Amino acid sequence: MSTDSPSPPAEPKKPSKGQVFARRLGSTVVLWGLTAATFIVASPWMFLVIVGSLTLLGLVEYFRLFHDAGQRRFRRIAYGVALFHVAAQFAPLLGCPVTWPGPIDGAAVAVLFILIVLARIWRPLEGQQTLHEIAVTVFGFAYIVLLLGFVAKILQLPLTAADGSPSAHFYILYLIAVTKFTDMGAYAIGSLIGKHKMVPHVSPGKTWQGFGGAIFGACVASFGSLALYGDQIPLITPVHAGVLAVGLAVVAVLGDLAESILKRSLAVKDSGHGLPGIGGVLDLIDSVLFTGPVLYLYLIVVLG
Repeated sequence: MSTDSPSPPAEPKKPSKGQVFARRLGSTVVLWGLTAATFIVASPWMFLVIVGSLTLLGLVEYFRLFHDAGQRRFRRIAYGVALFHVAAQFAPLLGCPVTWPGPIDGAAVAVLFILIVLARIWRPLEGQQTLHEIAVTVFGFAYIVLLLGFVAKILQLPLTAADGSPSAHFYILYLIAVTKFTDMGAYAIGSLIGKHKMVPHVSPGKTWQGFGGAIFGACVASFGSLALYGDQIPLITPVHAGVLAVGLAVVAVLGDLAESILKRSLAVKDSGHGLPGIGGVLDLIDSVLFTGPVLYLYLIVVLG
C-alpha cells in the first residue's frame, strides 16, 4: 500500500491580462447599455432606483470589508439613513411637495449620529473600540452616501439644452463618460506600457504611463461628448471641456486610489465579485464618488 501523502490541490490559475481585459470590456458594454437605456427614458424614478441601488449596495460592500463584527454594528442604521437621504434628495425631482429647511446632507448626518448614540448607550463601553465602530459607520456614510448624492444634486440644477429643454441628465451622462473613459484609458495604457509606479505602497498596479492614459481617455470622452450631444450641454465649451477633462481625470484617479487605501488597509483585493473584470459595486463607483462633487462645484462656481 502506498504511503505517499496526497498532493495539495493546485491553486486556481490566475487569469491573464487579456482575459481580465475581455471580462472588463464585457461588463463595461453591458453597463453602457443600461446607461444608454436610462438616458433614453430619462425618468426620475429610474434615476432614483439606480442611485438608490448603487448607494445601498456600495454601503453593504463597504461594511463587508470589515471582518470584525463590532465594526459593522451600526450598519443597519446606516442603511436606513442612506435610504432616507436618497429619497429626500430625489423628492423634488419626483414632484413631491417637500421643502427641506436646509441641506439634507447635514440633516442626514445629524440623524445618523443621534441614532448611533441612542443604540450605543445601552451597551458597555469598550475603550477605543467604541470610537472605532462609530468612526467606521460615519466614514462609510460620508464616503459613499454623501459623495454619491452629488449625482442627485446635479440633476436638480436648472440646466437646459440649447433649445431650452431640461438637460441636467446629459451632464450626468457627460460625467459618467469622462469618468469611465478615464478608468479605461488608465487600465489600457497602464497594462500595455506601464513601467514607472505611481504610489506602489497604495496601489502596485498604478503607473505614471497609466495616469497619462487616464488623461487621454478623459479628453477623448470630453471632446467626444461635445461632438455627439454638445447642444445638450451648452455650458461646456471646448475650453471647459479641456479643463474638465484634466481635472476630472485627476480626481477620478484619486477616487480609485482612495478605495485602494481602504482595501489595502483592510487586506482585501476586491470589494465584491458581481461584475466580471471590475469587481464589486464599490470598484464601479469609486471614481464617480470623487468626480461627481467636482463637476457639481465646477457648474456652480465656474459656470454660475
